[in-house]
Order: sequence, then C-alpha cells, then structure tokens
Amino acid sequence: MDRSADDVAAPLDPGRGLDRRRLLSYAAVTAVTASSAVALDAHRASAVSSLGETGASVQSVAQALAAAQTTAWGGHTNGRIPAGALTPVVASVAGSGYLRTDAARQYLALSLAFSNAVGTPLAITEGYRSYDRQVEYWNLYQAGKGNLAAYPGTSNHGWGISCDFGAGVATSGSAAKRWMDANAPAYGWSPTGNTFSRPEPWHFDYVGNYVGDIPLAVESDPDVVIIRASQGLDEQQAGYTALVGLHSLRHLSSLDMINSMRVIGTPYFELDRSRFYDVINSMGIPRSSLTQDADYFRR
Repeated sequence: MDRSADDVAAPLDPGRGLDRRRLLSYAAVTAVTASSAVALDAHRASAVSSLGETGASVQSVAQALAAAQTTAWGGHTNGRIPAGALTPVVASVAGSGYLRTDAARQYLALSLAFSNAVGTPLAITEGYRSYDRQVEYWNLYQAGKGNLAAYPGTSNHGWGISCDFGAGVATSGSAAKRWMDANAPAYGWSPTGNTFSRPEPWHFDYVGNYVGDIPLAVESDPDVVIIRASQGLDEQQAGYTALVGLHSLRHLSSLDMINSMRVIGTPYFELDRSRFYDVINSMGIPRSSLTQDADYFRR
C-alpha cells in the first residue's frame, strides 16, 4: 500500500471515522532486523551435526545456503526481510513476532483448533529471526553454549516460515505435542524439528507453497482494529492488547481472543507506547479506560 507524505504526517481526525490509511501512519511496525552487525564464527562448519537444521544430504555450508534458497520468497534475503513484508503475530522473544502472511494465516487457524482440542492457546515462543540474531545463536551453538542453530542465512526462521511453539508442544510425548504432530500438517505446519540432528519437538516449519502476499487484513477501512503495546504503559504492562474503534475499547485478555478476531480479518498492529497512546487519543478514548477486562464505549 502506497502512502503519501500527507498520510504519514496528518493526525487522525475522529470526525472522519477510522481511516485505515491514516491509522497505518501511527501503527507502522518497527524494523525487526538488528542495527549492529554480529561477527560470524564459521569454524567447524563442515559436518551435518554442525550445520544444525539440515538434512543428511547437506554436507557443507555451500550446500546449506543453496538449500535455503529453495524456500526464498518475495525477492528478500534470509533474516533481512522488512517488517512491512511480514504479518505480525504474538511471540515471546522480542522482535520475533512476524511470519510470512500465508504462514500467519494458517497459524491463526491452527491456534484456534489447538486451543479447542488441548484447552490452551498455541503460543509462539519465537517466529521470525533476523540474520544478526541467527549469528548470535550460531556462535553460541558452535561454542557449545547454546541450542541447535542453523548456519546464518539458512534457517527457515529467517524466511518467516518457522515457529518454535510453547504451550506444552516443547515436551515430547505430551498431549499438546501429540496433537500438533497429528494435526498441524493439515494447516501446512510440519513438525520438522523431530528430524533435526538434535531433535527439537517445538520447531515447526510452514511448508505450504508461497503464492504471493494475500493480505490477512480486510481490504476496506475497518470499523475496529487490534492494537498491542510492545512496551509498558503507565496503566498496564507490555503486551496489553485492545480492540479499538471510534470511542470504544475492549481489552483482549487472552491469545484466543486476539486470534479469534484476527481470523475474521481484523487488522492487528504492535505499537510502542507513544504510538499506542496516539491511537487511543485520536479515537477519543480516555486513558482511564485502559483497565483489565475493559469494555469501554461512549456514544
């Protein structure tokens, strides 16, 4: 979506209703790639066990990098995908709450099915991973101090099509893990971590064919949007999430509530505290309404 300088600079006007183009100027996601480079320690990168998330046919860094290109998409570089090309999701690891749009769409549907079957929301520990973060993980792995890690530039996390899941999925043999192994493939999510040289039950890859960026959100200007505070607010801690419209706010207190709204196309944005307050103020919503279980509406 193209935005003019006027769209970015002009404030929201409550009299005009919820204009999505102007809301986006406040709700633009922050960049997810690290700003400073991390030195890559490439020693010992010659065996399958050292290359991490690879198959038996991959015996060298060159082969791993070539294999990674088979899942490339959109003309992007692994681990250096701009936030605007990804869809935000809720994730525990800071900066990792992004997935390729089709993977995000299927995750949301999978999450609701998982919750209905297992009784708890399907939480993402880590989704998208920047190149610099992958370098950090790789160096720790090579030094014998970290978990299994793929060679930088080869992990599907860097394409926004991998998730490490919590919610009991990380425990082999648990009811949550058994359900995921049996049912996640129907949503395009494969338990590929089971086959790693050091098995990772929590790791799943989205293996559906990329067919282009079909927006997750509704096309027309929405009546409501979901906003989530990435930083602590004066009234609430980081992670406070609300469904907001003109003069209305409802606290979404669970991941299920968030994902249920997103499945039907409600736009979602993660905002720093300043932008969060900008949206609240522009919608004519008092900050005193930012309470637990809030259900605020003013005619």
